[in-house]
Amino acid sequence: MTLKTYDVTLRGPLGDRLVRVAAEIDVQAGDAAASLMAEDEAIVGIARVDGDPGAVQAGPPLSQAAEFAGETEGAAASDAGQPPFS
Repeated sequence: MTLKTYDVTLRGPLGDRLVRVAAEIDVQAGDAAASLMAEDEAIVGIARVDGDPGAVQAGPPLSQAAEFAGETEGAAASDAGQPPFS
């Protein structure tokens, strides 16, 4: 998949603010924006930007596989054919 640019609207006690992020799909845009959010902010909108995207403030989040690489063996690395969670 290719990266797309999204404007994510965040709402907090001081009002709304817009952050621009790069992601493959809109759900990942919310994940990318989460790294820019203050504790008291919430995502209230996600819109794809067409045309010249300009500068983004956050890149795509890591996939779960990338996030946990090296922390868990997973089924492919389990020895003797045992299920990984036995």
